[in-house]
Amino acid sequence: MPVITVSGDAAARGHQQGEMMRDGIARCIEIYDATFKLADAEVAARASHFEAVTRAWHADLAAEIDAIAEGSGHPHHWVWALNARSEIMSYTGAQESECTSVWSPSTNILAQNWDWMASLEPITVALDATHEDGHHVVTVTEPGIVGKVGMSSAGTAVGLNFLFSPEPLDGVPVHVLLRALLDARSSDEVEQLLSTVGNGRSAHVFLAKSDGVGSSIEYTGSQVWRTDSSTEPLLHTNHFVNGGEAGDALPQGAGADNSGARYDRSVEFVAEHGVETEDNVRGLLDDRGNSTFPICRPWAESPTLPGVETGTVCAIVMRLDDDEIDIRLGPDPAGSWQTHSV
Repeated sequence: MPVITVSGDAAARGHQQGEMMRDGIARCIEIYDATFKLADAEVAARASHFEAVTRAWHADLAAEIDAIAEGSGHPHHWVWALNARSEIMSYTGAQESECTSVWSPSTNILAQNWDWMASLEPITVALDATHEDGHHVVTVTEPGIVGKVGMSSAGTAVGLNFLFSPEPLDGVPVHVLLRALLDARSSDEVEQLLSTVGNGRSAHVFLAKSDGVGSSIEYTGSQVWRTDSSTEPLLHTNHFVNGGEAGDALPQGAGADNSGARYDRSVEFVAEHGVETEDNVRGLLDDRGNSTFPICRPWAESPTLPGVETGTVCAIVMRLDDDEIDIRLGPDPAGSWQTHSV
């Protein structure tokens, strides 16, 4: 996986990303233009909304996204649309099922497979960003998007599972939230961001901190459910599992059969093998015990996106005790890992 190394203030970081990923951003725009199937004016209108809510909540990241567009030479509204691609996809009714995640408190590891379109594998990057004060972030992301799964030098790790909710989604985009959490300099700042970001997205955010606490946070357009654990493993796929209050009618989530099968297999794996060792955490990501709906997913035609192949784009293991993130590109469990220090 290519590594994009940037540094400086928000404008400098953004310009560097735009310049270095110009071709990848162009390809990313092509992919999501075909996925959204929206008129350009509609994309621009939705992007403008998410730009406004982001700018009001986190001006530094808004400046970085502006600079990505300027540095790349691509349309401003399309770079903003990329950063809100999960919310715009949910608006279009997409229910594609992707990603299996695990928090292992005994090893202090947050890990996941990122499952999505095969066309993204060649352009996915590891963004290595250093701020002016030395704060350091490494995040696996798509060209033009400021953040996704990653770790920071402040001892924070984040993961993501796509969820589908039919409710209006008008909050800060989840990819902006993920990067903001990574940019936070302390645990208190992480919690402050979570307390102010509100709802308005449909996604599961996995959060882990170096103090050994993991948090599974599910968002809908109007609600948020959170489960914290410092003792028991937490698992997630692409449907709502935290449950809320008794009697709550939960949204369906995405890819019900696929997501349910991968979640059930994850529970079986933990019961059979546990995730008390790093090898077993990796073993869960590699698992194909359910051959119909494997956790490590070979490329296959999507049931919801005709003509599009989906599968495991990469596996990511974030070792908070070691301040290191391991990445393996592609759906082959025998593939090689690359390690980045934060």
